[in-house]
Amino acid sequence: MSRCDLHIHSKFSARSEDWLFRRFDFPDSCTEPLELYRQLRERGMDFVTITDHDSIEGNLAIADQPRTFISEQVTTYFPHDPCKIHLLVWGMTESQHEDISLWRSNIFELQRYLAEQSIAHAVAHPLYSVNGKLTASHLERLILLFKHFEGINGLRDGLLSSLARKLIGELTPERIDEFAQQHQLAPTHAEPWKKIFVGGSDDHGGMFFASAYTETPKARSAAQFLDHVRAGHCEARGHAGTPLALSHGFYNTVSSFIQDRFHEKLGPAGALLEQMFSRFMEGRDPTQFTLREKATFVAHGVLSGKIFELAKPANVSLWNELSRYFAQPEVKAKIAQEVDVVAEPERRAFLLANIASEQLAFRFFRKFVQQTSGGNIIEGMQALSAIAPLLVLLAPYIYAFHSQAPSRKWLRGIFREMTGAIPDELRNNKRAWFTDTLEDVNGVATTIRKMTAAAQAAGADLTVVTSRSEIHITDIPIKNFAPIGEFELP
Repeated sequence: MSRCDLHIHSKFSARSEDWLFRRFDFPDSCTEPLELYRQLRERGMDFVTITDHDSIEGNLAIADQPRTFISEQVTTYFPHDPCKIHLLVWGMTESQHEDISLWRSNIFELQRYLAEQSIAHAVAHPLYSVNGKLTASHLERLILLFKHFEGINGLRDGLLSSLARKLIGELTPERIDEFAQQHQLAPTHAEPWKKIFVGGSDDHGGMFFASAYTETPKARSAAQFLDHVRAGHCEARGHAGTPLALSHGFYNTVSSFIQDRFHEKLGPAGALLEQMFSRFMEGRDPTQFTLREKATFVAHGVLSGKIFELAKPANVSLWNELSRYFAQPEVKAKIAQEVDVVAEPERRAFLLANIASEQLAFRFFRKFVQQTSGGNIIEGMQALSAIAPLLVLLAPYIYAFHSQAPSRKWLRGIFREMTGAIPDELRNNKRAWFTDTLEDVNGVATTIRKMTAAAQAAGADLTVVTSRSEIHITDIPIKNFAPIGEFELP
């Protein structure tokens, strides 16, 4: 068998599609093409290509390496329509790339050109709306236009990949005829109800190379590999993405960008920050270094002539605060209990960030309550404002969880319009009851317990959600979020 990650990005994907990165002028990726090539080959990929946004520069940078071919992710549009579509296009020449740049403003003309030139291509992440304009009408026309679709995307939520395979993989000749008549558009390929699925990691952050890929029968060359893909002798392999994987990639891209852009200004503190960040990305205490590592930081400072920058009050204060926090026995115990037992580095990092940010935020909030209770409104507001930097540091997590959550309402509408039915994955049968009076002695608490027990007896999926340091009720479904901290109201 032969394998290739058919959807992956390098530093030549300069302009990000993600709002968060555009807002702070971060690149879409900082991955060096040669490093990408090395990592993919080490992870068992027989062929390597790069699908940067409307660019082949990354491919040209590794063109002298064996078993590579030129590809790109093309941004195209329906005529007179703001809906963006991403097409993965593989195995073109430099001159064909120039032609594609001219045709890509019209998806119908682009499809015609790719077919005439026999260039392999597929619709990327078919149920992910790039700019929020994707509708059932667009999807129906994509089905008529294209034979190949991305069945596993290693960046986006797994629900989108599984639903895309269901929607596109269960087509019938009758359904195709309905689409063709409705849009006055003839299918562009034989047996248009039979689609071909490919896989790609869609890695941007340099952390999850080949998490998804395409597998074909053994191919002696890149041309033969693409022949297999065109003929449908291929399978999408690997796994889809998660919010933690997406945010982990975000953090890595931001770190690489800062190191590259501000390396000189950071001085010896740059090496220290790099090591701290590296440990955080592994889900380890970012302030714990060996004697050898500490000596290396000092030596670097001496040789650079900037040793005293490490001793600036601000740097020392920040370092002391972090070190004191992570040195606390209860913090070490919590990390050992919740973090050290987890294998995946992205989840370890998330749990570590969660523990630290929760406790720091609670400290600031408790100080705010103490100050305002004593009449020190300004000091109280200053304490509360210290939470803002924490939100900035956690922004990749907040954004990843928000952007990775597919709109189930939108997906239900798509399936209802295109198939007349809603799949089980999208049926809204679960209910949650939020309360803060579960174990209090009052009528509300009694009603909640009785109604939840009745729902359970009737087979309904109802869960009570609360936040208490201890829960003694065990006869009904409860999801308890342990409090970050507790204090008496003034």
